[in-house]
Amino acid sequence: MALGSSRFASMVINPTENPSRPIPKNLTPQPFLDVSPETRSKITKNSIDRTNKALQRLSTMGDWLQMKQHINTRQIMKDLEPYKDSWKPYNLRNSNNRWGLSITSLDGGLSGVPDLDSLLQYNKIHGTSITNHHIKEYTEVYDNSKELQKLIEPWKPWLGRCHFLKLNTGGYFPEHYDVNKIEYGYDEIRFITFINRCDKKDLKFIYEDTVRDVKDGQMFYFNANKRHSVFSTSDDIIMLVFCMKFDELLFERLIEQYRFA
Repeated sequence: MALGSSRFASMVINPTENPSRPIPKNLTPQPFLDVSPETRSKITKNSIDRTNKALQRLSTMGDWLQMKQHINTRQIMKDLEPYKDSWKPYNLRNSNNRWGLSITSLDGGLSGVPDLDSLLQYNKIHGTSITNHHIKEYTEVYDNSKELQKLIEPWKPWLGRCHFLKLNTGGYFPEHYDVNKIEYGYDEIRFITFINRCDKKDLKFIYEDTVRDVKDGQMFYFNANKRHSVFSTSDDIIMLVFCMKFDELLFERLIEQYRFA
């Protein structure tokens, strides 16, 4: 799928971080240093317009799209064994029997602060302005799992906050939706990958009043701006969540990875 010829598209992300895909010459990042404020404003508006068009195209495809990547969940579970004592309460103030393990974090460590917290609450308490896109330093969990690296590789240029989620019996996320604003030429989209014991018997992933029939090893884009909730009736329910900065290049990558029925 062609992206068009605008040299301004690369202002949204740095696509050179992805060695698996050659970057068209017209998308080589251009410096802002030698342009006037007026020109910079036009460039930013152009990027936002292109991103909005890509978002509109994504919305026509649906809110729940399965990717075609094959995930060796057995190997990932084996890779997680050394970290059985490294899981941290997910949102410590309201953990609800939820646990997290950071794949990316603010400092590359596994403290879970603030990457497994509610950033809204954390920022309010500490007077900070951390976003999902600041949380992008890879932890040793990523470094020590080739299977995880293979899973993430196609999405690396856009990846921000990323972590495993574990729910034990009674763990839940109440109904909510995640509102994302377009700022500086990007929006945010979410992927979820089901890793362990994620069938309907043990996990109720409710999206827009429908219990989704999912299986271990499946990976989905889902529109997190719509109502969803999660309930666990067993221990060791494990999922993997990606937060990614959206632009037209990510849209093209999503099309490449989409599992057409």
